[in-house]
Amino acid sequence: MASKTPPPATDPNPPREFPDPAEYLDDPRFKRKFTLPPTPDLPEDFHVTYADFGHNDPSEPSSTHVLLLCGPLLGSRYLHIAKDTLAKRHKVRIIDIDRPGFGGTTPVPPNLRIRAWLAIVPALLAHLGVRHVALAAHSGGTLYALNTLLHHRHLLSPSRPYVALCAPWVHPSHSGAAMMSLTSNLPQGLVGSFDKVAGFMVRSLVPATVGFSNAVSGMLSGIVPSLAGTPAEEYTAPGVTDVRLAEFEEKIWGTLIKRVYAESVQGLGQDAVLLLKRDGNETFWGEWEDYDKLVPLLAQHEGELDGDGLEVEVFFAASDAMIGTGDGPKWFEQCWREEQRGERIKFSSSVIPKADHDSIVSLRFDVFERIIRGVGSVAEEASPVSAEQTAA
Repeated sequence: MASKTPPPATDPNPPREFPDPAEYLDDPRFKRKFTLPPTPDLPEDFHVTYADFGHNDPSEPSSTHVLLLCGPLLGSRYLHIAKDTLAKRHKVRIIDIDRPGFGGTTPVPPNLRIRAWLAIVPALLAHLGVRHVALAAHSGGTLYALNTLLHHRHLLSPSRPYVALCAPWVHPSHSGAAMMSLTSNLPQGLVGSFDKVAGFMVRSLVPATVGFSNAVSGMLSGIVPSLAGTPAEEYTAPGVTDVRLAEFEEKIWGTLIKRVYAESVQGLGQDAVLLLKRDGNETFWGEWEDYDKLVPLLAQHEGELDGDGLEVEVFFAASDAMIGTGDGPKWFEQCWREEQRGERIKFSSSVIPKADHDSIVSLRFDVFERIIRGVGSVAEEASPVSAEQTAA
């Protein structure tokens, strides 16, 4: 009699089921609300929406390290919520704030966007009882991160004051990037209406399998993340420790982007005006005007401080339609040369193979994993903080 075929062995590590994207996005941690105290020059009843996820153990505050994100032109709190599991593994809490005109955050015109951000950050951190953070920015979020650094340096961790800049925005006058040079010459009204154009494309014309950047015939190329997620042909960087997290990020991406556009994205057009310095106002970014004038100011401030010096880590993409891969990165690095940054600012930069301007922050690449792991490894005592202390 023929022997029976033995049953297949049970996989000791069966594949994890992905959560339903819509249910995942409904997690209340991804839609917190806060009302800004009365602030000069800003509207009354200024509302802020934000995501607060990752590791958060109120009973053991010293085990939690906080990473404050400054997103790209599409400044939505939703963009990095798939990194929740990774953040928990490294005991990192992530706070991602909707910039003005995104989600439920009150809109403001371009000339008030930086000022509003600088009011929101210390007030929200005080509200949450957060004393110190590390900063990470992507693309246009660089302006917000560096202004935070200039005006609220005391908010950075004293054990490791750290700022990560991923594909940092460089104005086309320095980068010479063809697409952005063309975009910068578009009529003012069209630049300020990018939110309406992009929203129409998402709702009406672009199927979830088509990259958004490729679908807008170049005009908005690279401006906002693609609907399809990472166009990396399933490439996974060697440093990635869990490819399933990357797969989950890609699975929810189409639903996530649609959720972003189901809420307000008015800030997209206003941020475009800000980044391109339209309206003839060179001081939209700050009185420093551009990075070459900012870095010496940071160096001067660092020289007045005790404790560990500032660490700035920059990640450039191997291909980048927004800032190019030649003049843009080269000019940005020159702004941070030693005679500009002084002895107390440590600067490093690297190019991420196969990454582009959008995908560099995806979990297919190890950039965010490196950032989160580094933030989580810092030994620091944490304690509750009052509004007065955080706003000092």
